Amino acid sequence: MIAMIDDDLLFIDEIEFADEIAQASPVDNPQTLEPWKILIVDDEVEIHNITRLSLGDFTYDNKKLEFLSAYSGKEARQVMIDNPDVAVTLLDVIMESDDAGLITAKYIREILQNRAIRIILRTGQPGQVPERQVIVDYDIDDYKTKTEFTSQKLFTTVITALRSYKAYIELASINNKLEQRVEERTIKLQNEIDRRKEAEDILYGVLNSSLDGIVALKAVRESTGYIQDFRCLMVNPIIIKAFGKSREDLIGKLVPKELFTLLEPDLFDRFVTIVETGKPLERDFHYQWGKSCWYQFAVVKLEDGLAITVRDITTRKQTELALKDANQKLEVLVNLDGLTKVANRRCFDARLNEEWKRLARDEQLLSIILFDLDFFKFYNDFYGHLAGDDCLTQIAQTIHQTVDRAGDLVARYGGEEFVVLLPNTDLDGAISVAERIQQAVQDLAIPHQQSKVKSTVTISLGIASILPTIEVRPNTLIDQADQALYRAKQQGRDRFHL
Repeated sequence: MIAMIDDDLLFIDEIEFADEIAQASPVDNPQTLEPWKILIVDDEVEIHNITRLSLGDFTYDNKKLEFLSAYSGKEARQVMIDNPDVAVTLLDVIMESDDAGLITAKYIREILQNRAIRIILRTGQPGQVPERQVIVDYDIDDYKTKTEFTSQKLFTTVITALRSYKAYIELASINNKLEQRVEERTIKLQNEIDRRKEAEDILYGVLNSSLDGIVALKAVRESTGYIQDFRCLMVNPIIIKAFGKSREDLIGKLVPKELFTLLEPDLFDRFVTIVETGKPLERDFHYQWGKSCWYQFAVVKLEDGLAITVRDITTRKQTELALKDANQKLEVLVNLDGLTKVANRRCFDARLNEEWKRLARDEQLLSIILFDLDFFKFYNDFYGHLAGDDCLTQIAQTIHQTVDRAGDLVARYGGEEFVVLLPNTDLDGAISVAERIQQAVQDLAIPHQQSKVKSTVTISLGIASILPTIEVRPNTLIDQADQALYRAKQQGRDRFHL
């Protein structure tokens, strides 16, 4: 297919390209619309004044000079950040340090990645001339001692630097246009290759998908260009058999819009969108068609129309649905405590992390109630572990029915210890839930002759409430509730503590 691409797509219009290059001008660059900025960097105020006086009030290329001043390398670096369009900098070597000028030059070239500015180093100590390799490594354009800078020499040096800067900007502008044009043409050519390759793949798939139902439709447009119908161009035997019609009954005929609506109310409009945008569509749909009821259709743009492939996926879909149902049941089992039939520790930890993130984002409170059965070891020792299991299950189910908000969670935390998660609940709300839980356990009136509190089973509760944040870990809330539970036990049990 690539070999079939028209030669004119591979031929770049050299004349048009050359005209664009010739028209490339630094006028396109906003920098050239402003005065030439000259940055003087020296720790001596007198040098600034002499430099300005020496250069005088002159124009180059119909633009005046604008002087900027910096009295240290550090200050110069900030000026460069604020003024990236500085054309020339007269940079003193020795300022706050012996190599302040070189450090600034390196900063301009390497950190700011500014290759356009012309850097002219100056020093008042001729013996401090850097080695030639240093000048090369730091990409310095010129180096002068301050004694060399007579008014005429300074003028000549700056003019030369400005010419160099202007040439650099012009060349950069041309290069940018060249790169942009090459990129545009490369993208255009690649898009055409991709489009034709896609058309070839579609045609190949249509002709070789004989085990599936295949339909090719052509758009029928109004005079305004709007698609009002689709006409059948090609169908394969699977489709013919499914509709119970002959090939002659289908080929060349308009497809009734009612057929699209039967499958999906807005399917016709979706097909129009595919033709206009080229974006394919792949969907599974349920339709009682013969013995099968699950189908998949893939729709792609084909010239000014569509290619549709229909596949029977009933067996696969039934397997997927059965697997999904099994996974949901398994998920319930994985998150359920086998004895008490309330959520287990794993489920609680996962929900706590989820709610913590959500409530931290929404800036809402989260509360928990941590409670366990008072003197439950004595209960097990006296009544037996089977009775102990029944006691835990009865209390867990009672609490589960007592905490009835959809977002709340009752979980077995471990042994005879349980936890209640209360999203979007403040401390007063948590206290209210704790009181209901305590009353529900009392109403059960499960005998406990070995208890040192009452003759029936009682519970101690610890309550904690917090406004979750990303910086604080969820375990903080558990620790607070655990401390509150400990204090409730210290104070005599059969009570709650905040």
